[in-house]
Amino acid sequence: MQGLNTVVNLIHQWQPDRLPKELKYRDFLAEFLRERLPQAIVEKEYRHRGTTSDLYVECTGFLRSSEVFIEPKRNLQQKNQLDRLIGQLESPKPSKHRIIVVLCGDTKPELLTRLRLHYARLAEDYFGLKTMAIVVKEAAARVAK
Repeated sequence: MQGLNTVVNLIHQWQPDRLPKELKYRDFLAEFLRERLPQAIVEKEYRHRGTTSDLYVECTGFLRSSEVFIEPKRNLQQKNQLDRLIGQLESPKPSKHRIIVVLCGDTKPELLTRLRLHYARLAEDYFGLKTMAIVVKEAAARVAK
């Protein structure tokens, strides 16, 4: 099973409101994924080899299971936020594990470009070896409580 592509496609379907905190996006996304992937394991604050991922999804396939780590980020606006995000992404070894970055809220275009360039080789699909995806979500105009 192509766990990364399955989860990416679901995240594209996910329509969050504009939420006040990153944790609300994480919780809302976890709930959405649990509804859409009832046989999968969906965990928040998943510990893996000395690091913590905001969300973890394990999809069981016909031959094997597939793990996906998800890092939602809200309002990526400053370079120091990008640097911190890259540090978080490097801990679970993006060349060995499937990782999805979900950018919510307001994202500065220059920082999105830098993030994409930094992980360009991992986000390309060479013979089904893609290990990373970056998804930008446009939020609804109203703020949810």
